[in-house]
Amino acid sequence: MSDRRPREEFGADGDWRNIRAHDWGTSDMSTTPDHPALAPQDPDMMRHLDEQYGMRFVRYVLALPDSWNLGNSVTVTQAEWATTLYQLAVSTEQLDKASRWVNLAALMNRYFAPRDVSFAAYIRGECGGSTEIPTYENDEVATTLVKFASDSYAAFIMKQPEDEWNTGSIVHHHTEQPSMANFCKAVLKDQQLKFLFPSHIESNWEESDFTSLRQVTSLVYFESGQGGSFSLPLLAYNLLNSAYVRCIIYGDDSYDAYIKMVSQALADARKMAAGRSAKIPVALGLSNLSLSEVDRIPLPNGFLRKVTEEDKYHLPPRLAVDALLILETPLRIAVKTRHPDTREDENPETWERVVERSRKWNSSLQWDIDCHHLAFMLANSANHRAAAIEISRAIVNPLHATPHLSWRDERVQTAAAVMEVGPESREALRKWVDNVTSRHPRTLRIAMRRILSASTSRTDPSDSLVDAVLAWENMFSDSPETTLRVCGALSLLLQPNDRESRKALNRELTGIYGTRSAIVHGNANEPAPETVRSHGDRALEVAVQAMRQLHENPHLLNYNNSSARGKDVLLGLVDIR
Repeated sequence: MSDRRPREEFGADGDWRNIRAHDWGTSDMSTTPDHPALAPQDPDMMRHLDEQYGMRFVRYVLALPDSWNLGNSVTVTQAEWATTLYQLAVSTEQLDKASRWVNLAALMNRYFAPRDVSFAAYIRGECGGSTEIPTYENDEVATTLVKFASDSYAAFIMKQPEDEWNTGSIVHHHTEQPSMANFCKAVLKDQQLKFLFPSHIESNWEESDFTSLRQVTSLVYFESGQGGSFSLPLLAYNLLNSAYVRCIIYGDDSYDAYIKMVSQALADARKMAAGRSAKIPVALGLSNLSLSEVDRIPLPNGFLRKVTEEDKYHLPPRLAVDALLILETPLRIAVKTRHPDTREDENPETWERVVERSRKWNSSLQWDIDCHHLAFMLANSANHRAAAIEISRAIVNPLHATPHLSWRDERVQTAAAVMEVGPESREALRKWVDNVTSRHPRTLRIAMRRILSASTSRTDPSDSLVDAVLAWENMFSDSPETTLRVCGALSLLLQPNDRESRKALNRELTGIYGTRSAIVHGNANEPAPETVRSHGDRALEVAVQAMRQLHENPHLLNYNNSSARGKDVLLGLVDIR
């Protein structure tokens, strides 16, 4: 076996031919265009490539079939380029794992001028692989962007080092490519994208060089709260990276899926630049939820799925996420304006507008999330304490390279039971998500939030009891005789046809209400801990059953307040199924 040390460093001229791998001991093999010779395989070297780059990357770059595994044959050309990849990996061994990965990814994205492709794309072509790169008539921005995407794809699928976290932004900026200057000029002429840079709309950039184009900046803030300085040369970088993260979230990061997602990211960016909203994915990491015998459940505005190895792009390490809930939500740009030259040029009203728009957007998003959590609980009639818990959130903005992440560092303490979701519960889950997200009224927002907090975040039984009874009151409260009105309406709602059962239930609920009042008002005769625990559990069960009944009788949702709803139920003015 010949020496595998790198022959030469890469030339400044980008001529990758200087590092073409040397002899594998196969000089006696002949090749023809129709019958390329097969090279003997070096299992140790190929195993090293698998460990460093990942088998998926190796197959893609060397143009090997998906069925190829260690021990299978390769052509002489593939063997030579495999040796080159090995040499590159060896030359970076002195670096720590994270730096090594970043450097190798950057090398794969380096521009090879003679072929107008990245190094990885060049190797793939030399090995006989092809890549379909769509072109868009009269759309230079889209055509150039998908070309960048094709060049970048190999680096995205490179294996990441264990225990290292990267949110996907590994793509070289493509600033070394001559087409980047043309891309930037095309953006500034684009009838929608040009509005990302409001102070440069009227300028003529046709004769400008890339150095001048680098200076094109603006200030862009989004409704999600992200934002700040926005640079023209980074637009492609943002779109390429966000599109790949989006592929991961949707569960398909194949080459074809990535190219399509880049086009979608560009279309969304154009909408947002023009002042319209674009649907973006928000990935919620859930714990306390078990998906069994089902990988994905489509929902009216997203889907629920299992966690995969690739999800490390948007999930912090060592976070115990059991499933992902993906929701699509509209996002707009809140403010886009000229970038201030100095601190004195900053306008405080800009930030005030951003804060207000962000508050409204995040409130709307939280409402949608809460509705999904409530729907999950209502779909599970077997256990009223079963509830999923959100422990991470990733907002994927097409104009931001990395997702906007938030998560819980501490271990989640909860009294909730694990929510079991299997094939038999798919239809119920879809039905309840559709019902709650489309019908749940704002007048019952307190009941929804208190049910969720009582089941998931309250570890003290007295807190859980208080929350659950507050949910009762948000459904039916009025004065005077609050206890009678609330407990009476609940009894009629849950036992509309059996008088004896209704009387028994009313007595039980009145007792629970009394325990809650003793806690809230500081009764000298403090309830026993076991009473508080049992009453709290039963109060939550009643709250969940009552909310389920309201949704199964949708005419009961359409009240302006709890008083009117309770009065009509008590007087028998509404039909209850």
